[in-house]
Amino acid sequence: MLIVESIRRILKRVARTHVRVLLGLAGLLIAFGTVGIYLMEKPYNEDFRSWWDCFWWAIVTMSTVGYGDKVPLTTGGRIIAMVCMVGGPILLVSLVGSLGALIYDEWQRRVKGMSQVVSQRHILICGWNSKARDILQELRLSQAFRKWPVTIIDEKTAAKPVEDRYVSFVRGNASEVSTLEQANVRRAGFAIILADGPTPAADQKTVLTVLAIKDLNPSILSCAELNDAHNEAHLRRAGCDVVVTASALTAKLLAMSIENPAVNRVVKELVSRAGNEIYRVLLPQPYVGLTFEQCFRELKSSHEVIIIGVERQDKCLLNPASGFLLQEGDFLLVISQEPPILTAAGKP
Repeated sequence: MLIVESIRRILKRVARTHVRVLLGLAGLLIAFGTVGIYLMEKPYNEDFRSWWDCFWWAIVTMSTVGYGDKVPLTTGGRIIAMVCMVGGPILLVSLVGSLGALIYDEWQRRVKGMSQVVSQRHILICGWNSKARDILQELRLSQAFRKWPVTIIDEKTAAKPVEDRYVSFVRGNASEVSTLEQANVRRAGFAIILADGPTPAADQKTVLTVLAIKDLNPSILSCAELNDAHNEAHLRRAGCDVVVTASALTAKLLAMSIENPAVNRVVKELVSRAGNEIYRVLLPQPYVGLTFEQCFRELKSSHEVIIIGVERQDKCLLNPASGFLLQEGDFLLVISQEPPILTAAGKP
């Protein structure tokens, strides 16, 4: 995808620079050599009986290959040959040099975060640090996001920080509209905003970034890192869909691990790509009307899936009562080794 984007940008720049002039002159010289040698040599030279023969000769002469399979015999033909032999190499060297410089400049712009992103439904990662690297690694381990286009936005990083063909880079402040426009935020599908430092003051920039992103693309799914849990209300008002308070989660995990050391191991497995994971699955139609206990038993026996809760109207209900009735539109929160595909096999 990025290769296609680069080629498209190079072609656009060719149309705006002196390279198009060189291409035009090369085309005129080829046409001059083809038509001229045809008119001069056809009546006297059997080597130039068709337009294709003349075109072949013009290309071979201009490129200095000089096979010698076709040689002009007339004075006019030899003059045309001299023009092609002198003008061809000059144009060829100029054209190759200009195109090489253009391609190198485009590569530099892309690496240094100066190119316009044209990806669609891509993931924005606002901020770059060790956590961002881990996020990208987790995305690449995911079945769904393994080859998903990702755009990294950071103003402190001088060049593209990872070697990944599906990753693009934009250098700038993620809370500024111009930077977000360069990252093509209007066509993005997801945004992950990392805190710019460990202090509560960094939450202000996070809120501004979410506000700017949501203003340009209200439908984007945003997930933001928060330092101070007291600022969560501000992020919610800014339109953030998912708020992760790292400090609060760490504190609770540390406190619970003292009482039960297994908690840390369980959480670590559930949030990593190794082993079982938590999935959100739309309740299949055949299971509508079943109780939580009936559905639990059925999916465990038929799919080796464990239901831990139900999401209904943006509310997460963990471990509801056994008689809790499942309704159409509910989402099941399940633990499984692979993304589950639920069927009605064995439905009670």
